[in-house]
Amino acid sequence: MCIRDRDPLYSGLLECPLTTRVTKQIDGSYNLQTNGSCPHPILTFQECFAAVASTVSSAETTNTTGSDPSYPPGCSASRDASFPFTVHTFFNRLPNSSTACASSAKLLVGSTASLLNVTLSVDRASQMATIQLRGPSAEWFGVGFGGSSMADQPWTVIVDGAGAVSERKLGNLTAAHHDPGTQLPPSVKVLSNQVHAQLRQVTVTRPLQGATSDYYTFDSSSADSTIPIIMAVGTSSQLSYHKSKLPGKLDLLPVGGAGACVCPEAPKPFGQASGLLVYNPVANQSADVGTGAVGFQPQKCAPFPATVLNEQRNPTCDIRHYQGGQWACHHMWSLLDADQPIPWSNQPLVFHHKYRFWVQPFTPGYHTALHYGFGTEMLIGSPWEYDVPKCGDGVPGCSFHDGTWVHTITGSMLGKFNLTALNIHCHAPTCLSISVFACPLGTPLAGCNATVGKLICKQQPVYGGTGNPALAGTRFDEPGYIAIPACLWGKPENGLEPPTNLTGVPLHMIKVSNATWGHYGEMSGGQPFVFG
Repeated sequence: MCIRDRDPLYSGLLECPLTTRVTKQIDGSYNLQTNGSCPHPILTFQECFAAVASTVSSAETTNTTGSDPSYPPGCSASRDASFPFTVHTFFNRLPNSSTACASSAKLLVGSTASLLNVTLSVDRASQMATIQLRGPSAEWFGVGFGGSSMADQPWTVIVDGAGAVSERKLGNLTAAHHDPGTQLPPSVKVLSNQVHAQLRQVTVTRPLQGATSDYYTFDSSSADSTIPIIMAVGTSSQLSYHKSKLPGKLDLLPVGGAGACVCPEAPKPFGQASGLLVYNPVANQSADVGTGAVGFQPQKCAPFPATVLNEQRNPTCDIRHYQGGQWACHHMWSLLDADQPIPWSNQPLVFHHKYRFWVQPFTPGYHTALHYGFGTEMLIGSPWEYDVPKCGDGVPGCSFHDGTWVHTITGSMLGKFNLTALNIHCHAPTCLSISVFACPLGTPLAGCNATVGKLICKQQPVYGGTGNPALAGTRFDEPGYIAIPACLWGKPENGLEPPTNLTGVPLHMIKVSNATWGHYGEMSGGQPFVFG
């Protein structure tokens, strides 16, 4: 992955990024807001692009990210001035932008193309609405505004087969009767009425404010700028029982300028959201053969005191905040953004592994059979991975030591089995140390910490060429070599402490990482070998 920013939040040495080929489908719904700001803005472009595609009806979308104070923070959408069915989505990386939703927008437009073609233009300056309807030229058709069924009794514009325009307030719908309602005095002015290729297109205009309560009022300052509509087409020229009907909606978006905000509706608390990461192959890149999606469940991070990740609002705990890591690593998912061609597709990179194992025959009565300690990995990630943020003042878990920003997470759990080996994930280049403390039996997990407990294991990277005694005099003592020695227990004759029985013992783990640069996909958990 290319590092395009001069001052990136995340290091290029990391696990799989969420590229622009991946979108987020968050379980839940969104609304379009044309004033104020979102109470809970969308946090990533992946969610933003998917939210607009699923929320704005009958639209082709273009997607852009940037840092622009003239746009509202988070996700916004606007319509193209020449092609109202084209929607421009913008994800603003500036969380502190003070621009309001649809700021200074004079014209809002909503369009849908299904049973009928309907376009509504709301002019805030003139306080006038323009409605364009297109349907069959020989049969009547109509659109009701502000309702999803006849039972809502919406204000409705009817165009008959001769092109005459009328207005009605639809009547109550019962199981036995479709009440056409009451014809209203005209409030619209017909601007044009044309027939082409057996389709009639009618354009009318009227004030935003309804003449009475029987007429729909187009509120351009409403927090939710989506208008429900119903559409119907008849079997004859004159208004009668419809042959087809369909509910729909008009999503009012500004034309140009700062877009309408796309806001999550009733968002769930941090860590409780769910959804999908969806891979979208690039159509004009034959080498892009990735497909599929992966589920992202709620409560990915365990509650305190198992880990402090929720309290730190670590991005890996919530799909809405997720930036990348192991959950984004899948077969044939490209690590490049959509505008970056996949290189060397006909030149696969081939590499070889070579291993050397030293084996000692198992001697019953002398050796003790070990097994992997499933359930004792001491996981304080989500459960494995987590984000090391780029640290600074006010970032949770961060502190400044000896000229370096460091990030610390902790967690507590109950131990199991007799521990003989523990190799904890301490990934370069971020990991500085991982420590495990054993607290007295009966200590509450929330009260188990480095002060109460006894240090039983500490792993730190050992760098070659530094004179470290762990490598001094060996062939590995050279610059660029890094070793991470495991914690081992065994027989005193081999210079080891005896195995530790951790069954029921409260344990506390501390992971410290270099946070000069951010790093997603960092891991924090052990690979224990035990007996008993």
